[in-house]
Amino acid sequence: PIPMPGKGQLQIKVQFSAADPADWMLLSGTCKDRFPVAFPFVPGFDAVGEVTQLGEGCETGIRVGDRVVCCLGLQESFQKGSASKFEGTLAEYCACPEDRVSKVPDHVDLREIAGLPLAGLTAYQALFTGNGASTKGEPLGTIAGDSKVLILGGNRGAGHIALQLAKLVGAHVTVTVPPSCVEWMRALGADDVINFRDRWLETVAGSGFDLILDCVGWATSIAEM
Repeated sequence: PIPMPGKGQLQIKVQFSAADPADWMLLSGTCKDRFPVAFPFVPGFDAVGEVTQLGEGCETGIRVGDRVVCCLGLQESFQKGSASKFEGTLAEYCACPEDRVSKVPDHVDLREIAGLPLAGLTAYQALFTGNGASTKGEPLGTIAGDSKVLILGGNRGAGHIALQLAKLVGAHVTVTVPPSCVEWMRALGADDVINFRDRWLETVAGSGFDLILDCVGWATSIAEM
């Protein structure tokens, strides 16, 4: 059935959506202790498309027919300890709270931003919101122009966005990537690009990074990175 918008929600006809690592982690049961799901389950958190219906009490000014991008949100969509009958964006329609929806300018190709929300928010939150903590309890995630940042998996969704955000504030950024992505990372502005198949641990040891963003944390071996 087509999901109907509840109070403060928008119904969106999906034109493009994105599959994120969170989707297969949820479906595989990797996150079942923290984010249990109930079937039938529709995955997907990111989508772009056209607003087709407004729920009661919508106040953001978005109207039927507007082109929008949305992010249902992982934390926002699941409550710890209770299985969620989640209706995601990998469908023809989705319903999303209006405060997680933004209008898309007419000149922007929807295909180019379908995968932006979840990966982009992950990168931004890791770099700038101060929500992380070191092993000593020191706050992490407040980088600035004099920061040294290491991104493991700079070619990943969150990784390549984090690289660009960090460079925007003037940080020195080092990334680890497979050989096929070295030139791409340089084009995006990385200061140092390391082929992770070439003794990368020895290369970065003792570099004094202010923040390390691990975008390949689910890997169980070097080969899987």
